[in-house]
Amino acid sequence: MVNISHNMDRFKAGVFDLLSLSMGSQPSIQLWYEELKKLLITEFEIEFVQYFYVKNDQLYSYEKYQPECLAEGKALLKNLENKPFSRAGKKSGKLIEDEDIFIPCTENDVLVGFVSIRPKKNSELFQDEQFTAELAAHLRVLYQNVMKMISTTKERKRYHELFEVTEAFNSIMDVNEVLSRIIESLRKTFPEFTFTLLLSDDHDETKDLPIEYLDYQTTNPTILQAFVTSELLIDESTSIATLYAPLKGKQGVYGLLQAKAAKSGAFSESDQEFIKILSFTAGNALENAKLYEQSQRLIEDLQLINDVSHELNSNLNLSNMMAYLVKQISKAFSPTAIGFILIKGKERTILNGSSPFFTSPESELYIELARDQFKNGAESLYIAELSSKISRETAYQSLMAVPMIHNDQLKGFCIVLHEQPYFFTFEMYKLLQSIVHHSSLAVANSLLREELQEMINKDHLTDLFARSYLDQYIEKSMLDHDTGVFILIDIDDFKKVNDTYGHQIGDAVIIQLADELKKASQSIGFGARWGGEELALYFPNIKTDEALKVVETLLKLVPNRTNPPITISCGAAEWQGQNGDTLIHLVKRADDALYAAKNNGKNQLIFQSNPSVEVN
Repeated sequence: MVNISHNMDRFKAGVFDLLSLSMGSQPSIQLWYEELKKLLITEFEIEFVQYFYVKNDQLYSYEKYQPECLAEGKALLKNLENKPFSRAGKKSGKLIEDEDIFIPCTENDVLVGFVSIRPKKNSELFQDEQFTAELAAHLRVLYQNVMKMISTTKERKRYHELFEVTEAFNSIMDVNEVLSRIIESLRKTFPEFTFTLLLSDDHDETKDLPIEYLDYQTTNPTILQAFVTSELLIDESTSIATLYAPLKGKQGVYGLLQAKAAKSGAFSESDQEFIKILSFTAGNALENAKLYEQSQRLIEDLQLINDVSHELNSNLNLSNMMAYLVKQISKAFSPTAIGFILIKGKERTILNGSSPFFTSPESELYIELARDQFKNGAESLYIAELSSKISRETAYQSLMAVPMIHNDQLKGFCIVLHEQPYFFTFEMYKLLQSIVHHSSLAVANSLLREELQEMINKDHLTDLFARSYLDQYIEKSMLDHDTGVFILIDIDDFKKVNDTYGHQIGDAVIIQLADELKKASQSIGFGARWGGEELALYFPNIKTDEALKVVETLLKLVPNRTNPPITISCGAAEWQGQNGDTLIHLVKRADDALYAAKNNGKNQLIFQSNPSVEVN
């Protein structure tokens, strides 16, 4: 015979131990369920204990591996409303027997499930209504206390997670890492929800994160309202509940945290509060990371501009300058094509170092587009989708162009292109402006240096090279080449031309002769003004016979190509191999040959070979 009072006292002690166990460990439904079964079966005439819980308006048996849905669950729940306990009365499926007793489990006065007790056969204990009601009352209190502990533990874990992620946010200065930690923390805390980050601006994704971008044309009013008002809102207009929490910093809203649940009403007040705090903390961390990355980019940009300015002002020639600029622009922006175009009046020049594309006819569209804009006063050009702007398909969609201005005059411009639309960011555009503006003065100075050097290297009357330049070239040729032929040319009886026609006509005759030298030496050598009416030709790396044929042709052509007609005397000399020959010896041989031509009747060519005895 069971001593009901004694067993009930032991049951109460067991309940107290179970609560103590829950307090001292991680409380869970599984722990409560297993310990409760052992306690009830040990202390009372009970054969079998089950726990059933409500989910999505359905009733399920609580089994660790295979919970089973009760088709008659709604009817069972209805019979339990506002009752301390209920008896099955009849078999309901394979899980419920006739003698089973149902004790309701409630949270905040809401029925969330029940414990099913099956007494042993012929047991009289549970025929006592008072005993059954007392046991049911104890079980309800036990369930409510355990659930409070579970809820408290869950909240403690949540806020511990919040503390850890907040602490981590204080040290993370990488946008990707911040976004990753947000999702990681939410998935760990709310595994039953699905999360997506709706960001307000473009993000360079480097991780597999659930990221989408805010569509400002969306027809969903909740999204727009949450973003504009910076308030947490829930949309339950469909069977799926969707929560939107703003990622808000001190300077603005950077997007929304979207959480989806399987049914309406799934987000409790504590869920909402936790997500709200996390999203606010994440918004500040995201803002700090973005500001840090922006400052780092700014520092890098300033360093790049400083390096470019320093390098370009180190007296680079134009060719080296263009090579350096192209390298830096390629590194900073990864364009498909880069072009530097110089403007001089109606003429334009594609500078060396530009991409080959800019020498093709297809480049005209882009060059003329930029040129027209700059002629009309545009400071710079930034086009994210070119085909929509000019209403035609183009090979390149993204375009940036910046003019090179010096002394308020357009000297040229830089164009960078890419096939993809929206490839260049606005920050890239501002950086390109800075690079080109800082390089404009250096490019202009380099052009002036080259023009000045050209003036020094050229004779202003004939546009032939000056003697000093020719001297330098021949000396370098003797180091770099295998052979060369040098010719001195003198106008016969030039004094008579000046005395007869005047010095102005004399100058014109020299210019006419210079033009013939340019034509004769084109692509195989070049001419120079040696002094007065004396001119010179030099042919590097050419056979002597070929050079002499050019001069012999000149002798025949000059009288017919000059007005008044003149004749010339020519003295030629060669050098061959690295045998210690010098410019002085070469010029002396050519001068001796010219002297011989003059003395032999003029209007002729004399060639003096390179005897080894002449070279010391």
